[in-house]
Amino acid sequence: MLPLNDNRWRELAHRGWSGGKRSELDPDAPYVPDELRVLLENPKDVARFRNLYPYLTSEGTTWETAYAAAPYIVEIAKQLSPKERFDHLVAIGFIAISSCPDSGDGFEIKSFLAEAYEKALNDALPLLVEALLEQHSAVETRYLLAATAALKGHAKLGNLIETLDCYSQCPNCQTEIYELSE
Repeated sequence: MLPLNDNRWRELAHRGWSGGKRSELDPDAPYVPDELRVLLENPKDVARFRNLYPYLTSEGTTWETAYAAAPYIVEIAKQLSPKERFDHLVAIGFIAISSCPDSGDGFEIKSFLAEAYEKALNDALPLLVEALLEQHSAVETRYLLAATAALKGHAKLGNLIETLDCYSQCPNCQTEIYELSE
């Protein structure tokens, strides 16, 4: 894992951060190592984690900082019960689903991050299996299944599962209707 005090974190891009500094368009963008440090000490701070992970992966994009953060996210998830680690495991799944290392600078998996990132994906899978055994809504189950596919190396399948609408109900007969989202 890239140590949290390593200066290379500053050079890793994420939403709102590039060239070693916050974007003028997002002056509140977090410095990821600081956030991870706090989350390692307070793993149950789900609100803080939910604020962080869209800076790592969102809207079909995974920034290079996510590959450095993934091992720490898995370590945080290990400190939580299977029910409590839902957000962390879904984030790991979305990082894998939205990985776009060929998109250029800011999205690539740096060579010094690759091994720890791959290990994090492998380490997350048993945690995800435990989480799947918990009670979940249809939407939560869909996200966990998408993450499972991605962690098994099937990012396109994970993306397909993630984009499925769980279901709607016929207003006349209440029959569940399953369909793809647009």
